[in-house]
Amino acid sequence: MFKLGKKKSKSSAAPLEVALVGCGPAGMMFLHALNQRKKQGAENLPNVTCYELHASAGGAWKDVPEDDKERTKEDNKCIMYDDMWTNVPKELMEFYDYTFDEHFKKPTPAFLPRKDVLEYLIARHSVDGALDDVKFNHEVTDVTYDEGTKKFNVTVENVLSEEKSSQKYDRVIYAGGVQSEPEIPPDAVEVLEGYEGKVIHSSEAIENPQFEKLVKEKNILMIGDSSSAEDLTLRAIKHGANKITIAARRGLGDCAETGSWPDSKAEVMYAVPFKLLKDKKSFKCQCVYWSEKRQKWRRDDEEPVIKVKDVDIVILCTGYDVDLDYFHDDIRVDLDETWEISKGWKMSNNSLTITLGSISPNKKLWVGHTLYPSLYHNLFIPNPNMIYLIEPPDTYAPLIDLDVAAWLVLSYLTGEVEVPKEKDMRKSNQKQMESEMQIPYMRVSMDYEYFAEVDEFDENHWSENAADERSILLERMDKDFKAKRLAGDMKLAKYPVSFGKSDKLNAMGEKYVDLCVAIERARSFLNKDSKEAKWKTFRDGDPESFASLYTDTKACALPARWLDLEVVDENSPSKLDNFK
Repeated sequence: MFKLGKKKSKSSAAPLEVALVGCGPAGMMFLHALNQRKKQGAENLPNVTCYELHASAGGAWKDVPEDDKERTKEDNKCIMYDDMWTNVPKELMEFYDYTFDEHFKKPTPAFLPRKDVLEYLIARHSVDGALDDVKFNHEVTDVTYDEGTKKFNVTVENVLSEEKSSQKYDRVIYAGGVQSEPEIPPDAVEVLEGYEGKVIHSSEAIENPQFEKLVKEKNILMIGDSSSAEDLTLRAIKHGANKITIAARRGLGDCAETGSWPDSKAEVMYAVPFKLLKDKKSFKCQCVYWSEKRQKWRRDDEEPVIKVKDVDIVILCTGYDVDLDYFHDDIRVDLDETWEISKGWKMSNNSLTITLGSISPNKKLWVGHTLYPSLYHNLFIPNPNMIYLIEPPDTYAPLIDLDVAAWLVLSYLTGEVEVPKEKDMRKSNQKQMESEMQIPYMRVSMDYEYFAEVDEFDENHWSENAADERSILLERMDKDFKAKRLAGDMKLAKYPVSFGKSDKLNAMGEKYVDLCVAIERARSFLNKDSKEAKWKTFRDGDPESFASLYTDTKACALPARWLDLEVVDENSPSKLDNFK
């Protein structure tokens, strides 16, 4: 078991030697926080060496390299496509010390093209040379920890010269993100065997005009209902797809929250394909349930079989895996780790209790929303010298979360915040996860038993109506919980912005919650019976719903309906100023 060494006095402690792996958003934010603390005259700041595999900063946001526009190299597969637009409003991506007013010099829409966000990230994080010493084109290939010396051995390869070297460090911070490689579930591979149409992963949905040629006048089956499925469905509609069927296993993604799709060209099906038909282009689909005994999803034979016919393209929106293979087992976190509720735990009464009663939790519970079971404030509990600077499992504002986490991690490294004992970290995490289980819309994704009961609600149940006062209350509960958790982290890290306290939000914290509610309503309030239903997307919603936390500047409308926006010159980058 890992043991902390004796605490040294601040005056005698030598600066820690820290390896920072990755210079995407998380890595940039840590270097920015370090730079800010240097300017403040902070003591005991670590010596940080940042290694980045690619030739530039930005992580998944960065431009696709000119020599690999088709993204055939493994290292480039998860880079965002050039004409991607955000599904999070910019007001939930804004930094306190570099606002969008400063960056754009004018009001801008709530949702932006990828390129604009990249330029904003680089502009904020490169100030005062914070990125000048990053070792670009350096791949970390092996990380081990020596219990005797309390040191990490980090092996790095210069990808240009192919030279390898090793260095000792006191701490290692992984900041490489959680989307390292496409995830393709084995059951999807099995059902697609023999299919004669085209199959791609969402990461392969490359830029126009190739994407338009791929989807125009085609019938598409999206497997998965998360953010990538939502964005690609809207892209496909924009570029002339005939029909899109979205296969949702549980219906907890953005697609399931969407009230209407443009011109009714898409529909969400709460079933997944399980058999390819004889024509080699159609599928049988059925609802599934989680078998605790078999620890796998199984078909629900009580539900009807749905046939999806004449599918030209299957797009696997099945997410991504994180590549941590170069970390040895004793310092590698399991982001899919399950956990168990404490004996005697009981859910408090809420507006769903009358319908559901008291439901006993599943024995094994899935990862929650605000933390991973083995990460305490990004510290790896079995060995807190190993740090994973990654966003929480489910967040409305990943960039803000990462920026706060960067400050908090730095506070642990300087000794300003003491690392708790292992038992106290585990106890704190257990308490927080059990608190999440008290929030109905959070428990749904953590506890299959609870989800299964909620899934049985009739479509006329009040919870299916987003405008019902009880739904509005439930809708705000999880956002309020996440904001209070963020407020507590801000206070602990002495972050330059305050959302209040972990038990009470201030005015800015409430504004943050309002923004989280606004983006959810931008989807759920879309009405298929409205006059705008033929063209309206969540990006076309009321821009005045989105105002800066720091300047109060309200978003402006898009230059045109999102479906009608086109780049003026196909050779120009997909930036806001180039759309009409």
